[in-house]
Amino acid sequence: MRARRRVNRSAADLYAQLADLRGHWDLAGRWVEPLELNHDGGVVRVRGPLGLHRTIRTRLTELRPDECVAGEASIGHTRALISWLLEPDGAGTYVTLEARVLDASVFDRALLALGGARWMQGRFAATLKRLG
Repeated sequence: MRARRRVNRSAADLYAQLADLRGHWDLAGRWVEPLELNHDGGVVRVRGPLGLHRTIRTRLTELRPDECVAGEASIGHTRALISWLLEPDGAGTYVTLEARVLDASVFDRALLALGGARWMQGRFAATLKRLG
């Protein structure tokens, strides 16, 4: 799952927002509820369609100022790498938000196949729109 958008903000400004998890999760909108946050991760509840929700543990794994904020998200045996890549472009920045599933439980594979991946793709695009 991947979304990309040009934002009229500097990479330094975007990095500062994304590296601070409080500002980071505010971007996600009503579909993500932070339950516990600390300096390098936390626990969030993602609400999906049809009343589905998943509680996800997150952990920052890579912080490269003005270039990248990346981490891991896990739900039991399901793990994904999440990255925000920042590419300066004049007065703005191209931002790429990507999730790569490493391992998935049978249940999570079914959710993704039955529309969860498409739903997440839409949430990624909406999240990037909020950066502007």
